[in-house]
Amino acid sequence: MLRKTVLAFAAAVLFGAPAFAADLIEEVPPAPIPLATSGWYLRGDVGYVFKSNNNGHWDFWNQFPGVEGVDDTFYYKDFDLDDAASFGGGVGYRFNDFLRTDVTADYFSPDLDGRRGCPSYIAATQYGQAAPDITCKYKDSADVDIVTVMANAYVDLGTYSIFTPYIGGGLGAAYVDYGNLKVEQCGTSDCGASPNDNVFHNKGEDSWRFAGSLMAGVTMDVTGPLKLDVGYKYTHITDGDAFGYDAADRATGAKGAQIKDDGFDLHTIRAGLRYEFF
Repeated sequence: MLRKTVLAFAAAVLFGAPAFAADLIEEVPPAPIPLATSGWYLRGDVGYVFKSNNNGHWDFWNQFPGVEGVDDTFYYKDFDLDDAASFGGGVGYRFNDFLRTDVTADYFSPDLDGRRGCPSYIAATQYGQAAPDITCKYKDSADVDIVTVMANAYVDLGTYSIFTPYIGGGLGAAYVDYGNLKVEQCGTSDCGASPNDNVFHNKGEDSWRFAGSLMAGVTMDVTGPLKLDVGYKYTHITDGDAFGYDAADRATGAKGAQIKDDGFDLHTIRAGLRYEFF
């Protein structure tokens, strides 16, 4: 009897041990499978464009009968585009974890403020001023609308927790549309103090130009498909026509652009959202 009891106990231990051991091992759930996106995404951005210096040159038109024409060309360095907000959006495609591209359009509308010195013969004939004591100047003001359309490529530099830094670059075009320029001719710092002070209006020009940009920033995962993008963007826009001649110059035969800019270097801090489609 004892022998049968021992044999039964041994069999229970021998054949029941695997099941007992299996019960002690906690079952590991399968690893989650990341959701695959289609690669396509939409983006929207807002930004702040910092003040940009705008250099260029302008032609002085001689209205005197018989010698009408451009007498001289002067260079200016004191035209500034004021700070302004920018708004943009675009559509893109992600090829893999490191490379993505998009096409974007951005718009901003800064004010332009400028200062130019009067030519010496204007200072002499209208204000009796001679070098080095010339105080005659032109005060300029206008508004500008700028739209950039860019094709961009980005390299994502790896993901760290929920953050993905990136660098990028873009090529495209910019549409620059100047409003009418108000020019105040001032004999002293106090415009309107002299009877020879005057106000002119020059028609604004518009043109498409080449543009290029460089970007750097970081993306933060908000949800699976939604990303927050914060970064810096540098944009260079090439030179072009800015303003035509005023009515008095045009009446004596002046045509085309009187003032031409040397282009812009724009510095923008921006933030936006990207939504990736599954």
